[in-house]
Amino acid sequence: VKKGSAITGFGTKVKELLAAKDAFLSDEPLEGEDETDVLLRKYGIGNDEDIALKRYEDAMNAFDEEDLPEEINIAIVGRPNVGKSSLLNSLFGSNRAIVSEKAGTTRDTIDAVMERPPPTGSSDPPTIYRFVDTAGIRRKGKVEFGPEFFMVNRALRAIRRADVALLVLDATQGVAEQDCVLAQKIADDGRACVIVCNKWDAVVDKDSSTYDKSVKYFRDELPQVRWAPILFTSAATGQRVGKVYGAVDEALKAHRRRVSTAVLNEVLRDAILWQPPPARRNGAQAKIYYCNQVSTRPPTVVVFCNDPKLITDNYRRYLDRKFRESLDGFEATPIRWIYRGRRARDMRRQRAMNGQPGDGGLGTSYPFPHAM
Repeated sequence: VKKGSAITGFGTKVKELLAAKDAFLSDEPLEGEDETDVLLRKYGIGNDEDIALKRYEDAMNAFDEEDLPEEINIAIVGRPNVGKSSLLNSLFGSNRAIVSEKAGTTRDTIDAVMERPPPTGSSDPPTIYRFVDTAGIRRKGKVEFGPEFFMVNRALRAIRRADVALLVLDATQGVAEQDCVLAQKIADDGRACVIVCNKWDAVVDKDSSTYDKSVKYFRDELPQVRWAPILFTSAATGQRVGKVYGAVDEALKAHRRRVSTAVLNEVLRDAILWQPPPARRNGAQAKIYYCNQVSTRPPTVVVFCNDPKLITDNYRRYLDRKFRESLDGFEATPIRWIYRGRRARDMRRQRAMNGQPGDGGLGTSYPFPHAM
């Protein structure tokens, strides 16, 4: 057993529990007792039995109050035969999953728990990672009802319950249509994502510009997760596999990040000044008032405007890009945008402001009241 690896206060709690048990069984005087108290406790007379029982319950409850470290759920997803199980084995340094060149070897999800010690000199608790190796997900049209149907459903369920999803790609084959479908699934579920391009050692004719060209290629082919960091690894040789932990930690921080309302509105004001909201041909102009963050996991921002229908998809993508450029720390998580229009009650109140004094603004609205 490694020195200092025991739970804090574990030895003291065990001693208190053993002492509480002795209070029931022992016929000898305990600390603070005399012979009369021993006889009363022996025959169940007086309140000494209740005191011993309470002492025993308190000692047992002390173990339940121990704070356990949080588990970080990490789902390893991708198409069949891209190296998901090999990546899991390389992360653990041992054979946790069966690896074969034949596609579809993994038939069910495999959970593997790892405890990562804190940095040297840090008082932080250890980090618990739960890696979930999933079965390869093929196109929906090729999946028949049977074992593959259920194993694909379990893989999709693993994405929903994960904190971070590792989207594993084959660097030698590029991006397939199913990779785009999985990327869209991760973004729709609001999961933090790290793109892992496996089999980097099998890429031939690499030069100084191969890395930059590959990053640009994967960014262009996967616009659904254009915000996700990209790692080029080799599970067979272990190349850059250790960087997965750092990428997961950064993705988890981004997934749980919260920004103040003042900072969000400052960025929103600059974005609107740089490019105003769009207008329709009939003269309807979109107006954005303010925004605030309402939740995390993923970060969710509510934007208050006059009419959400006037905010086009291009302008929504523009706001997402401007926020990511202006705010650091959102590189590995999706941002959910909720556009909320004005309530009908407020709109009626604005149209009915020209009434008689004291009627609460329920009169008829005229463009020029003084002309009546």
